[in-house]
Amino acid sequence: MRYQQKVLMLIGTILIVGTTACSNEERSSASGIADDAFTVSLPDAGPSNDTSAADITVEETSLPGDTVSGNDISPANDVAEAEDTGTATGDDSGSASTIPAPTITPTTAGCSPTGGDVNIYDLQNPDCADHPFPEPTGAPGIDVELKGVIVTGIYGDTFFVQEQSSGPYSGIAIFAHGIPLGSLELGMRITVNGSYSEYFGNSQIYLEDWIVQGTTNVPLPYVAEYPEHLATDGAAAEWFEGVLVRVVDVETTHTQPDCPDDYGEFEVTGDLRIDDMAYLWSARLGDQFESITGPLHYAFGNHKIEPRNAADIKWLSKGGDTAVSKCVAVDCEVNEEETGSQLIVVSEAMINPFGDDQQSEWIELYNPGSNTVSIEGWQLRDCNDQEWSITGPSLTIPPKGFLLIGPNSDMGTNGGLDIAASYGDNFYLPNSVGSILLFDGLGFQGALVDQIRYSAFSPWDVLYAGTSIERITPLANGTVPQSWKQGVGNYGDTENQGTPGQPNTDW
Repeated sequence: MRYQQKVLMLIGTILIVGTTACSNEERSSASGIADDAFTVSLPDAGPSNDTSAADITVEETSLPGDTVSGNDISPANDVAEAEDTGTATGDDSGSASTIPAPTITPTTAGCSPTGGDVNIYDLQNPDCADHPFPEPTGAPGIDVELKGVIVTGIYGDTFFVQEQSSGPYSGIAIFAHGIPLGSLELGMRITVNGSYSEYFGNSQIYLEDWIVQGTTNVPLPYVAEYPEHLATDGAAAEWFEGVLVRVVDVETTHTQPDCPDDYGEFEVTGDLRIDDMAYLWSARLGDQFESITGPLHYAFGNHKIEPRNAADIKWLSKGGDTAVSKCVAVDCEVNEEETGSQLIVVSEAMINPFGDDQQSEWIELYNPGSNTVSIEGWQLRDCNDQEWSITGPSLTIPPKGFLLIGPNSDMGTNGGLDIAASYGDNFYLPNSVGSILLFDGLGFQGALVDQIRYSAFSPWDVLYAGTSIERITPLANGTVPQSWKQGVGNYGDTENQGTPGQPNTDW
């Protein structure tokens, strides 16, 4: 059922480096979302850097009409909340090999009788007798009338409806193509007329008109057992496309998954995307969420949750303002296989120190040779457009000697380190993925001396907050995880671990 409209270049967790902070300003959208189905309270301030936004707690309440029963996921009930089957092995982000299969199983119980009135199950569930074959992938589609469906989300020119009985295959997107939706409200029970098609893989109705039949309660969201189930290519993503869903106990793992492009999306645990059709969260790495709620949408090759407003994002804590995924270039100016002259090597680096990165990060350079080397006039770069010409009063490194560079040369605030050259805010080390390239001159005049790559994601397993990464041997390939280990030992007046200016642990 997937026909992709266009391919996005996803610069993911294993791509190297970045230079531009990918931050978003938080905003909300005039989405037409009504508050009739919710009780809203505003206990405290909202996302970072926007004191006007609030942390809104949302509580679903029944409106006159249907009742909401317990956690039975059969089509006869409103609630589609699956049981917890335990904790997945491995890290929090999980993987396809460690995440158990969903305990919920789609059935044909919600399908209409053969030849009867078509409902959403018929359109979405390929096992329904009246499911269209072949599925239309363009205009004019198949004319349908969906009776008694419930509005679950409203987003500009798109809204979502769902069958009262809920569960897998119970929801679908409605594209209004400019038809005003101002009078539409959450919880309205409506009859929708339009044409059904699989528009670039997304099941949708091209709206002709709707008729309001009444108001009822919004079906409670299906609570995913694991966020991976709803992520792109997840085990249950297709089942719950268009359905109101919720994930719990997740955190931000990528603030700009479409780098170098920015489409207002971020990723949480399990590589699940959160989009901004109605509300844009200012994502920071490490944001902790009690829950995130919204219809599950499919667009541009990915499944993603569409929060309807701030109330759908219940956060517990936020990452730091600088904790963002940095945009990266698709191509680096040097290949990973290039080792350079290794006249001087990057032997250790504090990527993500406790406290302020701009105060306490550092890069250690080591001279593995038998001659003194001056790095005056050399250049520090990364795989994007960061460049910094190394200047300072004492930039010679004796044989088997070390030299430290970093953003802050004040020993009173940098952990007591003797920083020989300070790059200030002209360079930085991204906390998630990055690279350091050392050249012996400026621009095209400089030749590669050494390079390293690093990542906070698999298969890398050495990059953690408060610990340096150190080269296991001086001339090891700096671009592969096998060449690195975590630094050990406190230094200065900090709780950070590493051996700045000293031989590495295994040397």
